[in-house]
Amino acid sequence: MEHKEALDAIASQLEKFMTTKTVVGEPISVGNVTLVPIQAVSFGFGSGGSEGKAEKGSGTGGGAGAGAKLRPMAIVAVKDGDVQVFNLGNRTTVEVIAEKIPELIEKLKRAKTEKGDEEEKDEEPGK
Repeated sequence: MEHKEALDAIASQLEKFMTTKTVVGEPISVGNVTLVPIQAVSFGFGSGGSEGKAEKGSGTGGGAGAGAKLRPMAIVAVKDGDVQVFNLGNRTTVEVIAEKIPELIEKLKRAKTEKGDEEEKDEEPGK
């Protein structure tokens, strides 16, 4: 493969990879919550080639390579029209979720208590 062909092949593959779907991931539905991952993308490619002549012959050589890195940056959560963005920064998704567990448990406890209070009011005589 010649140098130009190698570059064209790499560029066409990167072009397929680098889409908006790479940065804004496919939505994931969990119950009535939709999660949308947001990622940072960096990529690069390069190539080199040479041609040489010697007293007893000639030679050519070339090489090309590419690389890409995806890093989760945030998760957008949509529930009942309410949108929240969880910034991951340099933390992993698991770290962010683990950090939110106590808050989630507290919200569930409050919701259960409020539901229990409403059911008691509905059961009171004269209501």
